[in-house]
Amino acid sequence: MKKTRIIVFLLISLIALFFIYSHFSSFKKDEIYSTKGGKFFYSEKREVPKYQIIPKYKNESLEVFSVKFRSRDFLNYTTFVYGLLFMPQQGENLPGIVLLPGGGGTKEGETNFASFIAKKGYAVLTIDQRGIGETGGYYLNVDEDYKVFSRGQEPVQHLAVYDVLASFDVLGDIKRIDKENIALIGKSMGGRYALIAAAIDRRIKGVLAISSSGFNIKKDSSPYNSYLLSIDPDNYVGDIAPRQVIFFSSKNDTVVPLAYVKNTYDIAGNPKELYIVDNCSHGYCDAMQQDLNKSLKEVFGV
Repeated sequence: MKKTRIIVFLLISLIALFFIYSHFSSFKKDEIYSTKGGKFFYSEKREVPKYQIIPKYKNESLEVFSVKFRSRDFLNYTTFVYGLLFMPQQGENLPGIVLLPGGGGTKEGETNFASFIAKKGYAVLTIDQRGIGETGGYYLNVDEDYKVFSRGQEPVQHLAVYDVLASFDVLGDIKRIDKENIALIGKSMGGRYALIAAAIDRRIKGVLAISSSGFNIKKDSSPYNSYLLSIDPDNYVGDIAPRQVIFFSSKNDTVVPLAYVKNTYDIAGNPKELYIVDNCSHGYCDAMQQDLNKSLKEVFGV
């Protein structure tokens, strides 16, 4: 009799554990953030962040707005992302672009470039990324960020990609902008985040990556390597297809070598393009202008 009770107790315990496990497994699948197979993901079922949009100034062709939205917190630090939105004065159902500056670059530093694109009929949202400008907050070095990753928490490098996705969500919620027609332009570090974000969210129309590439690292079994692979565009860029991914580089770029750009380009699926100029250093320059104009038309199909 006693043996029977023990068996019944064990069966009940196993059934209870099964339901608990099933519950938490389902809950994990519904989380916004997840990791799998050396990659991280943010669900496309995200809610649009709460945001503020305030008129800043306007001229004969453009109106510029200050934008502020709530993003995901880093550990206990409350995060708000600040941006500038450049809108053509005329037009409805405007195609949209999230413009991501290079490392250390501010939203104000992109004013000329954002205005140049907006005057062609695009709504352009550029942001201060984490650790920069008004957004501020934490931006850890790789070693410190790895420690956060190793504890199973969201590292800053992953959250920086979430900020891109949140910018995409906010831009698509603003009146006069076609939420089905939004692409990303990223310079250097911003290009890296753009490539990963577009691979994660298939609603993004395409990517223009300027002076940007993956890390060209080799896989091994070390935990540190798994962190690096999780933030390496080379591990994601193949997932962007069949949407456009277009690279711009210079033979004289000493920050992101052309060889690295070519490697990432080779990994990307079709359709794709690589434009190489002779007389630039790192970042965007006027020699890229003609190819940029052509690329915008290719990405948006107009």
